[in-house]
Amino acid sequence: MNSSITYLLFDLDETLYPASSAMVEEISRRMTRYVSQYLKLDEDRAARLRRELSQKHGTTLTGLMTEHNFNDPEAYLEFTHPTDVGRYLHKDPELASALSSVALPKSILTNAPQEHALRILEYLEIAHLFERIFDIRTNDFRGKPEKDVYHRVLSELNRKAPEVLFIDNRIDYLQSFQEIGGKILWVAEEDPKMSPPEGVPRIAHIKELPGFLTNF
Repeated sequence: MNSSITYLLFDLDETLYPASSAMVEEISRRMTRYVSQYLKLDEDRAARLRRELSQKHGTTLTGLMTEHNFNDPEAYLEFTHPTDVGRYLHKDPELASALSSVALPKSILTNAPQEHALRILEYLEIAHLFERIFDIRTNDFRGKPEKDVYHRVLSELNRKAPEVLFIDNRIDYLQSFQEIGGKILWVAEEDPKMSPPEGVPRIAHIKELPGFLTNF
């Protein structure tokens, strides 16, 4: 293992469980529905706008607040994140053992709310492996990939960027962290049409993390 890495920072959704999970589709459906209702758009137009806002601002919520005078982020977060997570996820008995085999401290950095993160972590039976959860409220509802988010989290953890490995499913979030000197790892299920940009290592599933670190 690369001895310069002293801390692991994990994304939550589509990273600690596969992007093919029904949870991903459900959250997306709810976000589109919320945008549709708030802006009085049909759902096709709302879906396109939601994707544009996410790509431009990092999250749909930040985009709504920045471009559409939206001022009720708590209502948005409550609506878009289901409480019955067992309907959309499958337990993986190998997940906890894979993560616990990596003897480094770990925290979560997510653009979701903390309560959603806790529900996911508890359902997957891995909550005990993480020291802290940094959620969308950490930086006043402005999330990844804004560099201020990363700087704040690093300060809270008392770590320097080069000693932290950040693990996420979105390239733009990873590249922003890399730009401040951090180390990165992309989690993306195998797709022959997709390849990581130069300098972005990739694993297909988070359970591959121990092997990756052994050879890193």
